[in-house]
Amino acid sequence: MKIDAEKIMRSIFDLVLTFSKMLNFNSEIENLRAIELYVLLYIAQRGPQKMSELAQSFSMTRSNITFLTDSLEEKGFVARVRSDEDRRVIMIDLTKKGKAIYKQILSDFSKLIDEVTSHIPSEDLLVMADGFERLSKLFRGGEDR
Repeated sequence: MKIDAEKIMRSIFDLVLTFSKMLNFNSEIENLRAIELYVLLYIAQRGPQKMSELAQSFSMTRSNITFLTDSLEEKGFVARVRSDEDRRVIMIDLTKKGKAIYKQILSDFSKLIDEVTSHIPSEDLLVMADGFERLSKLFRGGEDR
């Protein structure tokens, strides 16, 4: 079976674009660049990160991640925090404001998912969820992060 990579990419892009349009972003979120939002969401889901970890995860240079982190910090979404294990290590973590924004996004997304999935038979939802999990695991190289 031949897989049409462009068709899959278009479908993923359409999903992200559609969800982005349907979510109720407040003015603070709307003023974030997409990559800043991705970094905020990444930290919210994965916990505090070292700059080097963020750079690696986003395939960026440390100077680019530093620039993004500086911007997020200026906007009050993240803070640099010294590690408890090694005081030389600086971790990037969400502030109260960053956590509140993430909770809002997650709440809005949950409502949207509930609304959309209410029109899909449960057995189809199980197949879709399994498919997303398998794809995600494949792209992570089989690792469970």
